Amino acid sequence: MPADQAIDVPVIDFRRHSMILEWHSQGGTWSPYDVAPSLVHGVALIRVSQPNVCIYAHLNRLTLQIGPHQYPLSEQSPRIRCMPASFGLRRRFLVESNGGAILYSFTYWANQGPDFFSWLAACAEDPEWRSRSRRLWSAGVDAAELRSAGLATA
Repeated sequence: MPADQAIDVPVIDFRRHSMILEWHSQGGTWSPYDVAPSLVHGVALIRVSQPNVCIYAHLNRLTLQIGPHQYPLSEQSPRIRCMPASFGLRRRFLVESNGGAILYSFTYWANQGPDFFSWLAACAEDPEWRSRSRRLWSAGVDAAELRSAGLATA
């Protein structure tokens, strides 16, 4: 999908699993649905002071979007990592190109609750997860099934 092609995709909110959002790919923004669809095509992390983050599939392409920046995901690239930083009190999330160039870097305080960046890095290191998510999410996944199965098995 060309970066300039604007689409709207229903996705589940990572923190509030009962909330389905309409993800706007053109700017990396979202809006709530009046009546949420039953099928979703990805997972979003909505943040107040940082760019929103979403991983979604459309037309058999898996895309990681951070704010307005879109990174198409194949089975092996780009590399997505999350590692401890600052004596384990903080974590660093990285998106790296095949050549090792840093496409995105974000350091944040580690907490006890669910962590979108750790979840995404753990899932994305598995090429089969990328391939399976691309296929399933392109077709649409039942939001209730995704909630009951837990996001890590999506």
